[in-house]
Parts: sequence; structure tokens; C-alpha cells
Amino acid sequence: MLFLVLGPLEVRGRDGAAVRLGAGKPAAVLAALLVQPNAWVGVEQLITSTWQEQAAPASAESNLKTYVWQLRRVLPATEGEAPRIESRPGAYRLRVADDELDAGLADTLAVTAQRAAERGDAAAAENAAEQALALWRGDAFEGLDLPASAGEHFGELHRRLRETLAGARLARGDAAGAVPVLRELTATDPLRESAWALLVRALHAQGRRAEALTAYRAASEALATELDAEPGPELTRAARVCAGGAPRRELPRDVPAFTGRTRELAAVCEASGPVLVDGMPGTGKTALAVHAAHRIARHYPGGQLFVGLHGSGPRPVTAADALARLLRAFDVPVPSDVDERAARWRDVTATRRVLLVLDDAAGAAQVEPLLPAGGGCRTIVTTRDRSWHVDGAVRVALAPLGAVSAVELFRTLAGSPTARHADLIAITRECGGLSAAVRDAAAFLHSRPHWTVQRLATEFDPCRVFAGTLTSLAAQLGPERLRRLGDLSQTGTAAREQLVDEGLLDAEPAGHREHALLRHLARCGRCAPAGLLRSTEGRAA
Repeated sequence: MLFLVLGPLEVRGRDGAAVRLGAGKPAAVLAALLVQPNAWVGVEQLITSTWQEQAAPASAESNLKTYVWQLRRVLPATEGEAPRIESRPGAYRLRVADDELDAGLADTLAVTAQRAAERGDAAAAENAAEQALALWRGDAFEGLDLPASAGEHFGELHRRLRETLAGARLARGDAAGAVPVLRELTATDPLRESAWALLVRALHAQGRRAEALTAYRAASEALATELDAEPGPELTRAARVCAGGAPRRELPRDVPAFTGRTRELAAVCEASGPVLVDGMPGTGKTALAVHAAHRIARHYPGGQLFVGLHGSGPRPVTAADALARLLRAFDVPVPSDVDERAARWRDVTATRRVLLVLDDAAGAAQVEPLLPAGGGCRTIVTTRDRSWHVDGAVRVALAPLGAVSAVELFRTLAGSPTARHADLIAITRECGGLSAAVRDAAAFLHSRPHWTVQRLATEFDPCRVFAGTLTSLAAQLGPERLRRLGDLSQTGTAAREQLVDEGLLDAEPAGHREHALLRHLARCGRCAPAGLLRSTEGRAA
């Protein structure tokens, strides 16, 4: 048995043949029961629904029993052989299975579509919404005189499904398929603000900016006239994007006292394609990338974005999550599939001049889906790992700072213009040319106002001065490699080559030379294993 209410009322048997209900009142009684399937409906309510504006006759209750008897004759029992229409004193109930009512199926599909849209599966949302909308053959209970409230649920369900369908099409990039649906929806329901917001976005996605702004003004006028209300956040945001609102400017604060790196800075700023900045921890890769980005930001009015990829940590950001973050920055719906996200990102950046900084990348698989498509875009990537590359990218390798640059940086940060040059050389030599270590040393001095530069040089203890940097480096190496640092002869070839890739060892004809900070780490690990090693093991866990 199939009850069809989304259009003229029809009942079909198991063989698909139409069931003849008879004209007039029996059909009205059945419709009133179908408005509340499987619920007890009072006799008074059934009489009101059946006679509507007409005055119910004195025999209305007796007539109602006759109409129910007629319906029972043509409606077969349920699959469990229970009566199709049950009765009790003062009420009747129509038993309907979940798959026997088109309106029930539409409700189920609407929930499926909404859930798919919420999890970003636009294709599934579109499919479910289309299936549900295909069930409508006209207005619910068309041709029957029922209370207005009886069909309102189905009218709102139909409008909600059309909005879900349009939103799913827009999320898939089919703005052309979304616009006609939204035009019709906003014409019939001009106070439906969420539909207006989708229409503004869909028109803007097609490049129809003037029409999108006209739609926004029409929505604003309707809301003001009918509700005395202003557009809400969703509609306002759509209009802001359409009007070319302020681009995202998400670069971190520029690094104070940026020193040296003249050649490397020029290479990053002047490159025409992606730039890979590599180097060991602490060389200042992020500082260089951010400083360069600030230098060239004015050339990228489409936005300047910064994404930390945490490639050297235990849980690198996936390309899918990074793409979601980038798409949201431009108020673009996020598809569930990573390839669709990458395609959407390429579309977003195809006509914009965007500057993108990807910090601490793990490898090409993480970075390549994030590269903008437009020739007017620029990407700066930092990484500790030298072993991978991106086609067309310029590689800028950061070696430790030279002695002059290291001294200049420390002098500036420490605020000690009169310090003896020999003391500055002694301190920065311990830093191994790493800008992070130089900053550690300057911070250590600032935390002890009673110390002088000379005292720091004389009593320099790397285990105390570099505690933060060494702990970070120890976390990168992991407990096992940390324990073997004291004797490189016990470190396998593959492990040594990995240290070379990470910039912690230099390959020389006579063998491998470890960096000064690595020697400090080995010594500090032996002196205070309960500190560094425990910290490292905790991070690794």
C-alpha cells in the first residue's frame, strides 16, 4: 500500500493499481488521518476537517462512521493483518508503515540531505534533496479543502529541500544550477533570508556581481518592510564578499630586529614561483618567510594567509584540513572530498593575487594541494627537511648566521651597544649561528638585570641558556636518537643521512661534522637526562 499526499491524494495497492476512494467526504476523512499518520485523531477534529466551512449536520458523527466503514472496505489490512483504520471511543487512527507514505519518505530524505550538507558531502546532499523533491506532484492534498495548517508542514519541507538542493549545488561549484532554484524560492518566500544569502553567493560565484548586489538590496528591503529588521550575519557576510570586502591579512607580526640574510631575503622576495626555505631548527626560517611576506604583501591585494602545518611535530596538519582552513578564509563552502577541496581552492585563487605562507611543511604531499593556481599568487614554504622538492620552486637554504650577523643580532636584542666585541664573539660562538639560540641568549641576559654581557660570556652554560631551544630540538630528534648523540660512530648511515637532511650534520669528505647546538644537546642530555630526556619522552608520547 502506498499513500501519496504530495499532490492530489492517491492510494495505490501493492500491485501499483489505484484504489478508488470515492468522491467527497471519504477522501477528506482519509486526508485528515494522513496529516497525522499513526496518531489518534479525535472525532471533533475529523468533523472539522471534513466539513470545513460548511455547517456540520446533526448526523455528522454517524456520517463519519459511514465514511470510515467505506474506507475500511477499500483499504487492505496492514502487512501484519492489523486493521488499517483503528478506532476507540472518540478517535480514529490510520496505521501507515514508514515506507507507505510519500511525505514520510520526503521527511527522511530531508534529514539525510541536511546531515550530508553539514558534514560537507555536497554530492550526497544534492542527491537526497533531488530524490525528495521528485516525490512532489503538486501542492500537498491538492484539490481537497483542508485547514491551511495541514499543508503548511509540507510546504515548508518543500522550501527547505529546495534550499538544501541549491546550497549543495553551490558547494559543488554548480552556481548555474543553484540560481534558478533560489530565484523561485525567494520569489515565493521573500522573507527567507538564508535563501537570499545563497542567491547572493551563487550570483557572485558566476561573476554576476551587479545582480548579486541587487538581490541583497531586494532582501534588505523585504526584511525592513515586513519585519522592520536588518539583514542578519549570513546575508551580510555574503554581501560583503560580493562587494569585495577587505581581504584576509593573517600574517604574523613582523620579526623585530631582523638581521642579515640579505641574499636570502632578496631570493625569496624576487622569486616568481613558489619558494622553499629549508634549514635546521633555529636558523630563522619562519622569521625570514614572515619578514619577506611583509615586504611584498602590498603586491597581493587578494589576501595574505599564514598556515602552520606542524610538519616536524607528531601530528602534522593534513592537506585536507589545511584546504578547509584556506577555503573558510574566503567564505567558500568546504566540500568533503580532499580533491574537490583542492579544485575549489584552485578556482578561488585563479583570479586573485594571494600571498600564502606555509610554515613547517612535512613534504610535497602536504604542500602541493595547497599551492594557489593563479599566476599572480605567491607561496613561501618553510621546512626542516631538505629531502623533498616541489616542481618549479626556488629553494633557499638557510645556513647558520655568520659571525658578524650573529653579533649584530645579539647586540641589538640585548641592548648592549658598549659590550666588548670579544665577549659578543664568545657568546654567539656558543649559539652556533642560530638566530633562535641568539634570541635565547639575549632573553637569558634580560631575565637577569644584574648580569653583564661579560659575565654571560664568562659563565656561559648552554644547558641553562638554551633550555627552550634544546628541549624543542630534543623533541624533534626523539629519545633514541638523542641517546646516541654522544657517539656518531654508533649512529647508522641512514640515521646520519637523516640528520644531514635536517641540517644537524654537515657532510664533509672526511666524514660528518655535527652542529654546535647538537653537541650542546648531547652534553646537556648526559648532564641532565632527567630533564631533557624526560621532556622528550613526554612529547613523543
